[in-house]
Amino acid sequence: MELSGTVTVLQAVGSYVSSVKANQKLATAQRELNHFVHWCGPDRTLTELKPPEIGEYADQLGATRTTPEAANRLQIVKDFLSYARKKRLIDENLAQHVRVRKSKTISNQGQSAGGPEPVKLTQEGLTRLQTELGKLKAERAPLAIQIRKAAADKDVKENAPLEAAREQLGHTEARIRTIESNLKAAVVIDSSGQATERVLLGARVSVRDVGNGRETTYTLVSAAEANPLEGRISDVSPLGKALVKRYVGEEVEVDTPRGKTRYRVLRAIS
Repeated sequence: MELSGTVTVLQAVGSYVSSVKANQKLATAQRELNHFVHWCGPDRTLTELKPPEIGEYADQLGATRTTPEAANRLQIVKDFLSYARKKRLIDENLAQHVRVRKSKTISNQGQSAGGPEPVKLTQEGLTRLQTELGKLKAERAPLAIQIRKAAADKDVKENAPLEAAREQLGHTEARIRTIESNLKAAVVIDSSGQATERVLLGARVSVRDVGNGRETTYTLVSAAEANPLEGRISDVSPLGKALVKRYVGEEVEVDTPRGKTRYRVLRAIS
């Protein structure tokens, strides 16, 4: 697939995937890049992506996955962005902003306290993780069956289905371990549902873009339950970090994909 001019993220990913040699790793690359497309927005043009946004994607993935798994998945995105630069679909070297940062929860301070640092969750976030854990555990048996069936096919020279099933099971097991670890250290944040003067973890906060007047509402959560597509932003993301502990009426400046943006805190509900 040859591309020229302005292309969407989805089109660029399609071009990259078609250029990848068909092997057992192709399915994994497709799955991860589908996640990336969904996160960015399939109809956005590739040139709209900016370094802070790529960095935030890496932060989110690194905070919600084990380090080896996050590194493998981010390498796929990095390879795609390198391809886009090589094909002159983008001018900036966005690949250099894809890196795994060490989790702050695994710190000397947390270890010296005799255990993992608490993972603060809203009640909704706790329920979501418990539900996801149940679904992932239910996927184990079907995946094991897929592996047995694929392994029985001795006529396939390069057994791509077997490798894909094994890799999927590996991702599932890694995510299960991550969720179980988060739940073990979980501390549920009290939520009164009342208006508050200060933005704290678990609050629903409404902000206004000072430049264009647009109002947006977010829920400020920990990295363990962040989902920007649902308006649940992490307290370690650029916007979340700027908002936490701010008072209603204050203005904050944030590095966004559009550049520096000022927001006014309109209201907060804990």
